[in-house]
Amino acid sequence: MEPDSIEAYRRVFARAYMPYGVTVVRDAGSSERDMPMLLKWMERSPTAPDFYAVGAHLISAQPGRSPLPWQVVVADSTAAAAKVRECYGLGIRNIKLYWRLREPEFKGALFEAQKLGMNVTGHIDLQVMTIDRALDLGLRNFEHIYPIAYSLMTPAGFDSVGAEMPRTLGIVPPRFPPTALFMNAPELWNYLGPTNPRVLALIAKFKADDASLTPTLHVFAQRLGLAYFESAPRDSTEDTSVWTAQQRARAVEGYRVMASYVKRMYSAGIRLNIGTDTPDPGKAVLSEMLLLHDAGIPMADVFRIATLDSAEDIGHGEEYGSIEVGKRADLILFDGNPLENAHDLLGRKTVVKDGVLWSGVD
Repeated sequence: MEPDSIEAYRRVFARAYMPYGVTVVRDAGSSERDMPMLLKWMERSPTAPDFYAVGAHLISAQPGRSPLPWQVVVADSTAAAAKVRECYGLGIRNIKLYWRLREPEFKGALFEAQKLGMNVTGHIDLQVMTIDRALDLGLRNFEHIYPIAYSLMTPAGFDSVGAEMPRTLGIVPPRFPPTALFMNAPELWNYLGPTNPRVLALIAKFKADDASLTPTLHVFAQRLGLAYFESAPRDSTEDTSVWTAQQRARAVEGYRVMASYVKRMYSAGIRLNIGTDTPDPGKAVLSEMLLLHDAGIPMADVFRIATLDSAEDIGHGEEYGSIEVGKRADLILFDGNPLENAHDLLGRKTVVKDGVLWSGVD
């Protein structure tokens, strides 16, 4: 946390994003011990992305489980509200609600953040809270398309998928491989199918409530051989090279169903945003854009998703996302034209940050 170390790591941070045209980054949750560095990074510079911290993941207490370094346990709704106020006092204006929050703590954090005028996003998963309920409580920005499947499954549905696992995936529960997430989530989408009335009803609710979604398709696509680059697996939970051809084909099928619902949300006029949640985040942004295009979204609208819509998602649409008088002078100039050839997105580009040509030189 010494000034020279903070600046050195900021240069590393910048190189992960800036060469790919990413000039604004919202955090997804970091350890509170890193707060001095995160707050320093929030001071703007033409040599690094504008950075918005969210504090740590807020989670409820869970017997027998210790929080991860980037998580903070809040004991009740009062403690959750107090933690939000603490973040606000540090100058943080974005808060993330994680899926391990039970409803009392979720409400305490959400309502306090809303009272303070903070921008709130949430990863709602595994029916600790449902997405339906989170919408009812007033959450309007959601991370990840894949948890929608978990949120909408009935107990009978889970039982049915589990009973079919030996046939569809060639495994015998509970002998799941470490990569269970990348196998289970697509299988739930296979079960729900491409025209499931519960999913369509939730999409209609997103539209009626003016909610947004950050799909993060690349998280799954890179492990299924569908993305435009693949980060090395960080551990055995991401190493799908051990899968059989049957398992991979089935997961790809489920991914296609999941991606088709992203296209449905786009067609319904729901605001989508760009996010990564994966290593090599700058590259992943470009891959995410191409995956949205592969799902059927015109590239011109993919650019809007990656710029103005995502700026609005973090509560800063008045500063970023379009070329207008009074907005930040951030520009990406492509040698090729991605609107004519989508893959020119991956080609050479010139990045201008705050009106300054970014060179990446320390």
